[in-house]
Amino acid sequence: MKNIMTFGACLVLTLAAFASNNEGTTRYKVDTNASSITWHATKVTGEHMGTVNVANGYISVTDGALVAANIIADMGSIACTDLEGEWADKLVGHLNSDDFFNVSEHKTSSFTLRNIEALNETKGDATHTVTGDFTIRGITKSVTFEAEITEEGDNISITGSAVLNRAEFDVKYGSGSFFDNLGDNLIHDNFTVGFNLVAASI
Repeated sequence: MKNIMTFGACLVLTLAAFASNNEGTTRYKVDTNASSITWHATKVTGEHMGTVNVANGYISVTDGALVAANIIADMGSIACTDLEGEWADKLVGHLNSDDFFNVSEHKTSSFTLRNIEALNETKGDATHTVTGDFTIRGITKSVTFEAEITEEGDNISITGSAVLNRAEFDVKYGSGSFFDNLGDNLIHDNFTVGFNLVAASI
């Protein structure tokens, strides 16, 4: 049910497209301490939320245009923030199991940027439309979402969220896409990955 992606979140790579460097290529390294990824999932009887750490990430910009970007999320860092103690430990243990993300075999998830376009009209805080490939449990799917991108000095930051469908990544537990008559045990397929990410030129 808690499906983060990490990766997730992940999406910081989009920011690269806005650092201009007319002299060639500039590479940006994601600041894993300053960056954060969150997840939010719902079920018939409630909701859960938490975090996943950014493990690594790089962005490349050539003459002001994004040429490459990739973000890695550490799936072993999945945490639950709405529960405490034993209940939180049980939930995290379940998320790590094969019922959800099978972290023993898939220790990371990733996001690779494919396309980014400025919005003709801003929508809330969003300034750009981003399309990229999320890889979770070894399965890759393309997702499009909106994000706000800002540049300050040598840093670029991106904030926003993406809605993912866990069924597309073969996360079956409690899913109406795989099982019938789940009743109150139904966990919704769609979950949200939020991100607040920062990258600095290197």
